[in-house]
Amino acid sequence: MAQAGAVQPKPLMRGWLHAGAAVAAFVITSIYCWLSRNDVPKLLSLLIFGLSMIELYTVSALYHIGNWSPRVRGVLRSLDHANIFLLIAGTYTPLCFNVLAGWARVLLLGSIWLLAVLGLVLAIFTTRLPRWISPVLYVAMGWLAVLALPLFLARLPVVAILLLIGGGVLYTIGAIVYARRWPNPFPRVFGFHEVFHVFVIGGSAAFIIMIGSWVLPIMRM
Repeated sequence: MAQAGAVQPKPLMRGWLHAGAAVAAFVITSIYCWLSRNDVPKLLSLLIFGLSMIELYTVSALYHIGNWSPRVRGVLRSLDHANIFLLIAGTYTPLCFNVLAGWARVLLLGSIWLLAVLGLVLAIFTTRLPRWISPVLYVAMGWLAVLALPLFLARLPVVAILLLIGGGVLYTIGAIVYARRWPNPFPRVFGFHEVFHVFVIGGSAAFIIMIGSWVLPIMRM
């Protein structure tokens, strides 16, 4: 029987899903930047999206796979949580910049990046918060796009909107799994955190498909 307070070993899969996702994100970012090379503003917006994915998945993999000193682990943990805010804002960037126009583009992009900066400060510089606070902030920030849904519908097909909503739903389910620590199917190999990571990767995949299929070729207004 394990002693009370004993540190439990990490599941064998801890971090490896995100390591694979980091490699995939690098490849996809390279492809999207190459395809948009003749439109520099669009290329930069896609690069922000790609770098936010690469950053999140790389830091997450390092944090979860490595056996770090308490100090290094604390730094990586803060960066790991902060990068979720960057990923959300990074995902919004090519969507808002290339699909929206005028006040809607400025207002939504400005709001999301302001919230991202606040989230970064909260994640990096504050003391340890209750576990439920971060998922609530992630979900609230992620669903801001609903405010501009009619504008997205005016320029994107229904399938693209369904992928946009589907990605948000997957991220939301992942946040719930993280907050509740359930389900925890195989604690020694594939626990609740791996389930959370699967939903994060699934959400990213939905946005990658949507951005590559409809945002990449769209003519900016």
